[in-house]
Amino acid sequence: MNEAILTVLFYSFAAFSVLLALAVVTSRRILRAAVYLMGVLVSSAALFLMLGAEFLAGVQILVYVGGIVVLLVFAVMLTRSVELLEDRPSMIRKLTGFLAAGSFFAVSVAVLSMTQFPVLRDGARPDSNVAAIGRKLLDYGPEGYVLPFEVISLLLLSAVIGGIVIARKTAVSRATGDVEIMTEIQ
Repeated sequence: MNEAILTVLFYSFAAFSVLLALAVVTSRRILRAAVYLMGVLVSSAALFLMLGAEFLAGVQILVYVGGIVVLLVFAVMLTRSVELLEDRPSMIRKLTGFLAAGSFFAVSVAVLSMTQFPVLRDGARPDSNVAAIGRKLLDYGPEGYVLPFEVISLLLLSAVIGGIVIARKTAVSRATGDVEIMTEIQ
């Protein structure tokens, strides 16, 4: 009975994730696409929970949903571009996107078909040592991840600064031709 419930939950979360991912790429409103992306990431975290990887599910929620999607929503709200619609892509852009997605799918299928996945005994769980993961994240050596962690934090900081810069409105004065910064709060 327990295995049947887990199977139904897996297929439900997988279908939900695929439907929301399609909504992300087909939505013409950027704020709605961000909300759909948040749903995809939350359902991915639910799949991590089903696999017994609670730490990865927490990281998925904190980093991706809590950081990137919220940053995207703030950038949209700061730039007052909620009502903007995406242009209709040309046939060349659609074809390029389809070819890129198809090649990514083909490479993924090839890699997954060549990978030997170890089979665990019934009831066995994969090794998930949170302390070892924490040591790897804070290690300065060649096996550590401090540098990528810091680069990602700088990337997020630059995205926040870029959102603030974009949110500022500039207007050219007709009389003098000077650029004035408009700080109008509505």
